[in-house]
Amino acid sequence: MEKEEETREILLPNWQGSGSHGITIDQTDAGVFVKQVQQNSPAARMGVVREGDQIVSATVYFDNLQSGEVTQLLNSMGHHTVGLRLQRKGDKSPLPGQTWAHDVFAPSSPEVVL
Repeated sequence: MEKEEETREILLPNWQGSGSHGITIDQTDAGVFVKQVQQNSPAARMGVVREGDQIVSATVYFDNLQSGEVTQLLNSMGHHTVGLRLQRKGDKSPLPGQTWAHDVFAPSSPEVVL
């Protein structure tokens, strides 16, 4: 009997960049895979990351990023598939026939064209 694929999503809080959670990855023609999970690392203590797991996507939450970091991240995405999770906090969208009012956005917020 063929083994059924299992998909799981994990949350890595306080991401500090490379090496911060004890996961070594390797990219091959078949995709991106977990090559090694360092013993006693945050990823190992979670118990859900295993060597050989394929990493099919990543979600970056913008709640602790500065606007310049968000712009830099989005601009670096290139031609890859990007999914955006949108959350509406009060409907500030214009009514039909109206245009966006400039006071909806902070005066210093950088514009990113997607």
